[in-house]
Parts: sequence; structure tokens; C-alpha cells
Amino acid sequence: MSVEETASGDPNRARAHWDEAAAARELGGHRGWLDSSIVLSEIVLPRVSGSGSKHWLVGLCERIGLARDLRWLSLGCGAAGQEMLAARNGLFATMEAVDISQVSLGIARASADAQGIANIEFREGDLNRISLPEGKFDVVLMNMSLHHVEKLERLLDEVHRTLVPGGWLLAHEYVGPRQFQFPDQQLRIVERLLATLPERFRLDSTTGEIKREYIRRPPSWWAQADPSEAIRSDRILNEIERRFDVLDRRDYGGAVLHLLLEHIVQNFDAGKSEDVCWIRALGEVEALLQENGVIQSDFVLLGGKKRAAAGPGRASWVRRAARLFGMAK
Repeated sequence: MSVEETASGDPNRARAHWDEAAAARELGGHRGWLDSSIVLSEIVLPRVSGSGSKHWLVGLCERIGLARDLRWLSLGCGAAGQEMLAARNGLFATMEAVDISQVSLGIARASADAQGIANIEFREGDLNRISLPEGKFDVVLMNMSLHHVEKLERLLDEVHRTLVPGGWLLAHEYVGPRQFQFPDQQLRIVERLLATLPERFRLDSTTGEIKREYIRRPPSWWAQADPSEAIRSDRILNEIERRFDVLDRRDYGGAVLHLLLEHIVQNFDAGKSEDVCWIRALGEVEALLQENGVIQSDFVLLGGKKRAAAGPGRASWVRRAARLFGMAK
């Protein structure tokens, strides 16, 4: 196998969580803001690709001038919807796609077979423990998976190592407060905006009640519900910039919309002009707050080129020496 796990640690708890999440999503479970076609076409894609009809990954590849005959690795692919979209658009020659969830990988394989996509190879792997072959890939894709990684430095060292000279990291990520510990001001803005919405938009799919606020759960709650959620999200950009030259970056918001639309976004109907107008208006409010420094962007799309030297630092050299002498952990 060209992608392997190390033997240390027990990934069973994480695997079980993501298996359950994958099964729930297939059954049409609770939705976040990025699951809405209105949010994507009216807010996210115009901000990152300049057009509501151009997919964020297609736009990023075009801007950085990626050739279409390259070897890709996707880490944390889930059910691989974005990876298969990339395949349909001919963005790569071959791809290895890795995820910890066997349920997600089963869904991905079945979907790829149904679409006749044969140039993606799916493998199981735990991103906190994975070891990657040196100089194997031209591009590493991480789509909303890096913020679930606790051993952030270790994984990014592995990504740096597995890329060829001049290789690219493409990251689409949540980079906001760790474990969703949002500041009070951000929560007040969300609460005020929720109060302006008609009640038909605010029915919460998790409670069956009208949503009036975003509830900030303490870290102890997340330790039980999902220990990996945004575990070190506040360090992602710093650690990427230590190893890669970020040549294309789009900060597209979410500090308000992520919290406001969680579990109610399904109430907005893309076929109703009024519903679309409400989403547009909320997007404009968020953009205005971000432009004036009231809030920061909690989501980012970026393309980073592998830095030829430095970057990974002493810790990675220690790990490489350990690997050389058969002492890797």
C-alpha cells in the first residue's frame, strides 16, 4: 500500500463517530450552512470564484494554473463528493483518497462505480497517525478535514514530505475559534439577526423549536460529542504558512452565517425568490461586518506551494531521524 497508518494509538472512537455521521448524512440529516445551494451560489462561490456557477475547486485550480495530468492525494475525503466532481471536470490524472470512516469509503466507492469514475483509489487512514511516501504526489487536497486533526504539525510535515518539489496544498477549511468557542460579540450579532428573520425560517431541525440563538457549547461538551471538532482550528493558517507559500487565498466569511444558519438552512427554498433574497441580505450584512473589522473570516480557501527549504522545523527532522532508524511513533 502506498498510503499506510502507523500502529500507535486507537482510532476506533473517531472511526465510529465518522461512520455514524456518514450514515446520517446519507439519510438527509441535519444541515450546515455550506450544505445550502443558495448559500453556495449567492455567497460562497461569488466570493471565492467570482461566479455563482463556478465550483470553488475548479476556480482555484484555474487561478494557480494547475496542469490536469497530475497525481493527487485527498486526505479526509469522506464520501468524496468533491473528489468526484474534480474527476468529472478532469482536474487530475490519478487520485488516492483517504478517510477514517469505512462507511464513508463504502459510499464513495459505490458512487464512483455508478459514475464510471476509475481514476480514484480509496483507502482507509487516520490523519493523526498516517505516514505518507516521500515525493509521491503533485497535489494534496484537504476539504474541511484539517480542522479535525489534533496532530496538526505532524500531518502537515507529512504533507510537505509527500509532495514533489513545487507541489501544492489545496485547503478548504474552517479556521475560526478552537472548539467553536466564539466570542460574545459574535454570538450577539447572530442573536440579533435571528430575531429579524420570519419564524418560518427559524425552525431548528434538531429541536423542532424556533431558533433564537447559537448555543456555545463548552469544550467539555465537545469532548463527548465530537473530540475532533475544530480541535486546533485556530492554528491551521499559521502552521500552513510555516511550510507553504500561500499564493492564492480567499477568506469568504462564515463568522455569522455558519452560526446563524446551522440547522435552519434547510428552511430556505432555492425556488422561492423571497428566500433567496433573505440569504443574500444576510450575506451582505456579514460582508459589511467583515470589511469593517467587526468580525473576521472563519472560513478560507487557499492554494499553498511547497516551500523548498525551512518551514517544517526541528520537530520534523526529529521525526525523520526516528523514521530512518526505525523508531517512528
